[in-house]
Parts: sequence; C-alpha cells; structure tokens
Amino acid sequence: MTANEDIRDIFSILHDGTISAWKGDKNVLMLTVECQYLAGRINKSFDRFFLELSEIDKLTLDPWTNSVDIPSNMKIDFADIFKAELEIMSADVKDDFVLVTCLQFDTSYDYNGGNLSIRCKKIKVFDQNKKELTIEQLGGLSRNYWSELSKK
Repeated sequence: MTANEDIRDIFSILHDGTISAWKGDKNVLMLTVECQYLAGRINKSFDRFFLELSEIDKLTLDPWTNSVDIPSNMKIDFADIFKAELEIMSADVKDDFVLVTCLQFDTSYDYNGGNLSIRCKKIKVFDQNKKELTIEQLGGLSRNYWSELSKK
C-alpha cells in the first residue's frame, strides 16, 4: 500500500472521531483523535488514538464558511488548521494527496467544516498507551464494533 492509501484508510476507520489536539511540525506531527467507541474496545478507559504523520509535504484546510458573504481562506498554518476541533467524516485519495472531509461545530468560528488535504511520507497510529497499531488491527476494531452494533 502507498502512504496515501494508509492515510485514507486510517482516517476512514476513525470517522466520527475528532481531531482535538496537535503538536509537532512538518517533520513529525502528532494528532490526538478522540474516538471513544473504538479506543474503548482496546481498554474501557481509553477514549483516543494518536496519529503520527512524518515528512509532511502538504497539510491544508479549505474551510466551508457559514455564509456566502464570507470568503474562504485556505488555512496552511497548523495552529490555524487545528484551532477548532475537526470531526472526521470521510477520506479519499485525490490525485497525489488525501482529502479528509471534516465538520466543525464551535459557533465562535466562521466555518462549519472543511476539506483537510494531507500528503506525507508515513503515518502511524497509536493507542492511548502509545502502543503502535497496524491498520489491520485498527480496521479489525472497527469491523467488530460495526458488526456488533448491527446485531442490536
């Protein structure tokens, strides 16, 4: 698999999760993704995952403004991109990057979501104890969750 496919798959699995914090830079960026329904399957006390993106060439947020009168300003600074919490909706590979569709619910901002564009060399996912998980392990948690939910 390519890095873009890995990025797409991880963000797709974590849909409905919320990017709540970040630290780092273009070399190594760590995102905190609150996703209790999946994290709790590892340990009932867990409510988040950590994503490590390495060697980032592209990370932007094209926000959806709340009004047609407000111009959309592409966000390129990490502090601006992650100022508001972003709820992950979906992810797809587009050309040479991954497009993550996000919602944003804090009414103090002039946008209600946007398209997060990502291109980096590598992505890793960690549980709350900082134990690395494979995409297959993360996908298994998701499949089991949705399978159990469909039986209720």
